[in-house]
Amino acid sequence: MMIIAVVGSGGKTTRIHKLAKYYRSLGKKVFVTTTTHMKKEPETVIPTYAKDLLNPLNESGYCMAGTLTTTKGAPIQKIGTLPKDLYDQVVKEADITLIEADGSRGMPAKIPADYEPVIPENVDEIHIVIGMSALGKTAKEVVHRLCLADDDLEIKEDTTITPLHLQKLLKKGYLEPLREQHNDTKIKVYPGQADTLYQRVIARFLQEEKDVTQIKEDWFKIQPKLVIFGAGHVAIQLLQIAKFLDFYTIMIDDREEFADPEKLPQADEVYCRDFHNIEDILPEQDNVFYVVVTRGHANDRLCAETVLRRSYLYLGMIGSKGKVAKTFETMKEEGYSKEQISTIHAPIGLKIGARTPEEIAISIAAEMVEIKNQETESTMSKELFETKESGVLCIITKKSGSSPRGVGSMMLVTKDGIIGSIGGGNLEKTVMEEAMSIKEIIKKEYDLSNAKSATLGMICGGKNEILYVPVE
Repeated sequence: MMIIAVVGSGGKTTRIHKLAKYYRSLGKKVFVTTTTHMKKEPETVIPTYAKDLLNPLNESGYCMAGTLTTTKGAPIQKIGTLPKDLYDQVVKEADITLIEADGSRGMPAKIPADYEPVIPENVDEIHIVIGMSALGKTAKEVVHRLCLADDDLEIKEDTTITPLHLQKLLKKGYLEPLREQHNDTKIKVYPGQADTLYQRVIARFLQEEKDVTQIKEDWFKIQPKLVIFGAGHVAIQLLQIAKFLDFYTIMIDDREEFADPEKLPQADEVYCRDFHNIEDILPEQDNVFYVVVTRGHANDRLCAETVLRRSYLYLGMIGSKGKVAKTFETMKEEGYSKEQISTIHAPIGLKIGARTPEEIAISIAAEMVEIKNQETESTMSKELFETKESGVLCIITKKSGSSPRGVGSMMLVTKDGIIGSIGGGNLEKTVMEEAMSIKEIIKKEYDLSNAKSATLGMICGGKNEILYVPVE
């Protein structure tokens, strides 16, 4: 007989059903109930006698039960605590009893009151759940009982919730008091609602109770999007280079014969639009690159002015020095400030003496890479950003010397191979091999300099610190 209490917020019911499925697969008889309130499900039993619970438990190996606490016509039916005599009889018969012992009103994070959670007697394990969906949202949106926050938590209504906030909530609200009150009980954190790779990594740190400040959210940014206004010779060459660099690309032109998806297979999105009517198809994010290479001077200015009203990482406009100067003068007369205009890279591209469309595209791409790497420590591929694969994530957290990849570069080692890269060569091979046996978060340092580097086949020099994080 084992009793497991599930407490916290943001996935308690999901955790309970996952455990129920697992134990039932082992042939165990599983009983589910609550000491507070829980959503009533179709198979939930509202008992009168003990046999109402024992019959389904013995016949199917599963019973979920409680007392009805809402009126019959309520939109969401909830159950509450069973009478003690019924509870005791079923617990004796069940192999596993799973109890939802806390309430959070559907919010992913919670500050418990003094009387919470409601832990039953003779509990064997306590599983603390917290929802990763709280990250990046304001406290008033996602924290239940926010009024109980003290100065140590550093949370106000308009506070944007970070991993450190969640770690403090877990430690002060649950881990410390529960371990003091139930010092002989196994107590562990099981974060829920982890959908993105970033959330999955933070979840692992919370579960292992490791310092979450070791992880930077900026490392988990996907390559920026690139919007190209115009689909002429330079634009087509830039599109090919951008895809090689793993940019998500959007092409816009006002000519049907140019804005043809079949002629632009490398583009992720292609639009034929009058340049006066493009606001609704531009990305709603900050890290966007805009390149203005339309066929006409008037359209170039129109597109540049549209972008100036938005957030962006880069705005470049093609044109000779004379045409650019004239365009800027017109924009000043229309009310654009000197500061706004100064953010436009024009003439566009690095000064490499480019002449052909191919060379101009290379100069533009080089300038974009320069700006991107000034603004972010690292970016990940679309494949790594979107993956749901389990494995061990290997992240460069420190580097010195001329090691091949920067801080924040990462690869996921799965049972089938790798996604992403930390620089290639024997270093990557060694890390990949070591990752196969990693079971918990750990850091390792690799020396790539002089004689030591010879063992890894590296001649670049420097050192890398790799953080290994198992993710599910």
